[in-house]
Amino acid sequence: MADRANKVLKDGVLTYLYLLLYIALSSGQIFFNKWVLSSKEINFPYPLGLTLLHMVFSSVLCFMLTKVFKVLKVEEGMTLDIYSTSVIPIGAMFAMTLWLGNTAYLYISVAFAQMLKAVMPVAVFILGVAAGLEVMSCRMLLIMSVISSGVVIASYGEININWIGVVYQMGGVVGEALRLIFMEIFVKRKGLKLNPISIMYYV
Repeated sequence: MADRANKVLKDGVLTYLYLLLYIALSSGQIFFNKWVLSSKEINFPYPLGLTLLHMVFSSVLCFMLTKVFKVLKVEEGMTLDIYSTSVIPIGAMFAMTLWLGNTAYLYISVAFAQMLKAVMPVAVFILGVAAGLEVMSCRMLLIMSVISSGVVIASYGEININWIGVVYQMGGVVGEALRLIFMEIFVKRKGLKLNPISIMYYV
């Protein structure tokens, strides 16, 4: 009994450590992107080029982890048909999300961009309803309304709103929502059980 309790405690601590590491790395990447795109030191105002670097880095890292160091194993079962009809659309949405999100940093602050990203659950739910994955209900409508109202109130406090940046950021939100919907439709419903590294490797 004590061993089981210790295992549960250890797993819980590891989970929270992974979450903290994810938050730290994600925040670091966001500020790094903003610095690369907007700082006078780097002077690299090319979001599409930065997106390409993102994709290349992810591909190389996944290849090294799975094929060279063999830390993780790539799940089998991928065929040309599944790749062309499922993975490519997911990869396209991922690239679109990175490109539009990076472009938004040229026009708006990091803080304001994160405020706008808070509307992500609303976008995912609406697209999920349109795709037949979710069911509209009064409860969910109330939750989505509260989230949307919170984003509007937070955005109202922004002194210098650049609508071009807002459009780019919201486009990135839609792209990410579509990516999640495509993963649900194209991957999970076809019976593919891919771990996160396998998904990144194929994408």
